[in-house]
Amino acid sequence: MFLYDKVIVIDIEATCWAKGEVPENSKREIIEIGICKLNMSDGSIEDKRSYLIKPLYSEISEYCTNLTGITAEKLEKEGVTFQQACSNIKNRYNSLHRTYAGYGGFDKSIMESQCSELGVKFPFSETYLDLKVMLSLMSGEKPIGLLKELEARNISFEGSAHSGADDAFNTAKLLYHVLKK
Repeated sequence: MFLYDKVIVIDIEATCWAKGEVPENSKREIIEIGICKLNMSDGSIEDKRSYLIKPLYSEISEYCTNLTGITAEKLEKEGVTFQQACSNIKNRYNSLHRTYAGYGGFDKSIMESQCSELGVKFPFSETYLDLKVMLSLMSGEKPIGLLKELEARNISFEGSAHSGADDAFNTAKLLYHVLKK
């Protein structure tokens, strides 16, 4: 049974490097899954959290730490395996039975790719709302970033940019604003 009461909103942070500085034998890996539930009846946002993921093939660069605030030490201390995070998400958010959303296609594609590479069951339904594409189609204009979209609608950004949980929360606020019109 598919549930329509809430939309799961995600934001993924992955290993990254300054332009042209990707170390040999390294690749982009998910290091944080930010997630929350948007209640479609009233716009309230609940169960905002961050799943920190220990990377298997990459080190956390100084560039990545400066961007996301995530350090190798933090991942070692608080991180879980990708498989554990996906299992926790399925159980906690009933995510196989709800629409999920994100700002752009990166979040969906890297989740699908990493699940496929690691043989992990995809933790979300087949129904994905790409808010960035939806807004571009509605406006007929080139897509812009999350911060600029919020600013254009006089919606304040809460938290820190490039924090998965904060970006998911702000994406949920924007999604509700757009859908309630």
